[in-house]
Amino acid sequence: MADLIYLMMAYAAFWILSFALIFSIFSRQKKLDNEVAMLKQLINDNSQQS
Repeated sequence: MADLIYLMMAYAAFWILSFALIFSIFSRQKKLDNEVAMLKQLINDNSQQS
């Protein structure tokens, strides 16, 4: 019976870590998307001033 508890705890830990990793990846991707949009805006502003 104790083995089953360890199996369930490992299963839960796996899914918690998996979702944390996915959340981290999405968060970093959103930051990168914002930075790319800002850089595009800066390029457009600089090209219009020239």
